[in-house]
Amino acid sequence: MPPDPTLRAPGVVLTPAAEARILDGLRIGLAAAFYGSEEHYLAPPVIARTVAERADYPTSFPQLLGTVYGAPEGGAAGPTDLVLSPAACHHVYPLLAGSVLGTERQLSVEAVCYRGEATAETGRLRAFRMYEVVRFGAPEAVMDWRDRVLESAVTWLGGLGLAVEVVAANDPFFGRPGRLMAAVQRTGELKWEIVTRLGHGQTQSVASANGHKDHFGAAFGLTLTDGSVAHSACLAFGLDRLVLALQHRHGRSAGDWPASVREALGL
Repeated sequence: MPPDPTLRAPGVVLTPAAEARILDGLRIGLAAAFYGSEEHYLAPPVIARTVAERADYPTSFPQLLGTVYGAPEGGAAGPTDLVLSPAACHHVYPLLAGSVLGTERQLSVEAVCYRGEATAETGRLRAFRMYEVVRFGAPEAVMDWRDRVLESAVTWLGGLGLAVEVVAANDPFFGRPGRLMAAVQRTGELKWEIVTRLGHGQTQSVASANGHKDHFGAAFGLTLTDGSVAHSACLAFGLDRLVLALQHRHGRSAGDWPASVREALGL
């Protein structure tokens, strides 16, 4: 009997064991390359709605946000205090909320994220794994870090045999005000994406380096010792897309990949 298409949700996929081993290898490689001995967290697939609201996500990206509904006390189901994690980095801001940073601070986090994406393209999933490194500090120092790790990410991905390109980008802000915000993001070169092939004729972003300016510092009360608002930046990797890119470049079986790639990922 063929699979029942009504039992499958577009953009939601199962990960077979062979691909799970590649994901583990990517985690090992990313940890060695980008966060060292700094703080690292594994996040749940849900987050407090108040965090998303502080981050201004429901206003900027209402078309992407997923709300958790339930009836914890019985009766009719309705929105709970949880939303599905839209970005891994959102989980680290509450850890530092209200802090005064005497020096730069760096954390990394992995989360299963959800976004209400169109799913016609290969690799454009509604549920996906995101690995992020987030840096907090003074404006110039944070942006210098963003630029350095962008170069490092290009080098690291190239070492895995991927042909990558860095392109200016913007987030899919909602509505007419969102178009202005997207233009500001591009003009200010706040978002760079690293793109590569995921399939024949299919190129997508597998990583991005983003400057947030003081957006999250102001939203979560992060300040520097001189009383100014802390700035932040992040380097983010889409783990599921990286698996697709590696399989497209080297073949479906990781056992047949070049020795240098397998060694870099501990496979």
